[in-house]
Amino acid sequence: MSKETEQQTDSFTQLSPLTPREELIAKLNGETAIVAWHEIERFFAKGNLLLVEKGVDLINCAADMSLDNGEEIGKLINEEKIQAMPIKFVKANCKPETEFWTVVVAPYVLAQLK
Repeated sequence: MSKETEQQTDSFTQLSPLTPREELIAKLNGETAIVAWHEIERFFAKGNLLLVEKGVDLINCAADMSLDNGEEIGKLINEEKIQAMPIKFVKANCKPETEFWTVVVAPYVLAQLK
């Protein structure tokens, strides 16, 4: 084995494993989708659609919910940066083709206006 191959092998074996949160974030990131309002409207009707304000990291918010990080989620709720999809918002912003970034944290769908 050449010295260069040994160095490459050593650098791969020295990589730190992902933390559970990092693994969750990678998983959630792979599960995000851009969907139109008409595809998520039924979740709104069931009360399972949460609006995440633009500027809030959707994936980190989903991770905090999944990990039951009440302190961080509570702060976002108190600041109204995450909330049950408000009817006023729907009436003002949602047409059948309106697009949202979404991710599921059962039983909720988190949606952020694209």
